[in-house]
Amino acid sequence: MKRILSGLLVSVLMVGGALAEEGKTYSVNQVTDASADTPAHMFRFEPDLLNVQLGSTVKFDNFHGNHTVISIRKMTPEGGPMFKFSKMSADRTVTFDRPGIYGVTCGIHGRVGMAMVIKVGEDSDADLQSARAVVPGGRMGAKISKLLDQLEAK
Repeated sequence: MKRILSGLLVSVLMVGGALAEEGKTYSVNQVTDASADTPAHMFRFEPDLLNVQLGSTVKFDNFHGNHTVISIRKMTPEGGPMFKFSKMSADRTVTFDRPGIYGVTCGIHGRVGMAMVIKVGEDSDADLQSARAVVPGGRMGAKISKLLDQLEAK
């Protein structure tokens, strides 16, 4: 009987830990670093690559200066959340309830490469290939391609 109860307790703890991870909140900072050597390093998200579980929330912080946070329409999985925040937005959080790979940019500094990738849920080659097929051009696209390469290498 003790073994059964002990095994049951371990199972409950494991499931509880998985559920706690599912509802976790992550913070993403928007950085303006005047001492940076390139515009891409001057304006950036930290972290710029985020892996989260389904049901997790991402909060975008540090709206000092002129930053926005915009989901890239073509890099948002079907049915996934679309968002656009500015420093005037009262709530700058997004809960990701659809798996896939999401592209995010700053509407002002995206042209210099201020972009990030959020991967929601388990790895999927199909998600990665779908994201690669719609990467935008310019410095933003170069940054996103680099981040997708990092995802693929994991």
